[in-house]
Amino acid sequence: MPFELTPGRVIHTDDVGQIDAEMRFDVPKGEAPFAITFAEFKNKMAGARVQRVMMQMIMASLRENIGQTLRSVLGRPYQLQGNTPEEGFDAGGLIQYVYNHVFGVSFPQNIAKQFTLVQQVTLAEAMPGDILVWGSLVVPTAAGVYLGGGKYITVDMLNDVVQIKAVTQSWLPDVVGSLR
Repeated sequence: MPFELTPGRVIHTDDVGQIDAEMRFDVPKGEAPFAITFAEFKNKMAGARVQRVMMQMIMASLRENIGQTLRSVLGRPYQLQGNTPEEGFDAGGLIQYVYNHVFGVSFPQNIAKQFTLVQQVTLAEAMPGDILVWGSLVVPTAAGVYLGGGKYITVDMLNDVVQIKAVTQSWLPDVVGSLR
């Protein structure tokens, strides 16, 4: 039962090579969100598992676009309530910007509200694009977007700029959230 992902489309074929499931999607562009534009599942197949795998494939492909967005925010200044490269960022605004541009979701700027849209996972399960929060959701002391390899992007309050930092054993995030 192979799956195939091409730009804007993911399919599943049955044992004889016939397409029995297909999803088409628009990738996020600027402020335009990610959207499933077409979905078809034939023959009353085991759709829930196939749909889940297809969505995981789509989300993984969207995460690959994170590099371009990161380049546009690195080195930008800290700005309270900021959420654009032109004005600068606070932690919630940086997460909002990354999620809106990489994942194409309409994400709020408030970190506690952001967590109502994601599921909580452990740090060991963290994947690129997941949200890391230190402190509590009510009073976060720091937050950022996990990049993988033990690194995350955040607004560094000591340097007042957006930068990539390492997750350290001495200062592990208290909460991790994911769109999975």
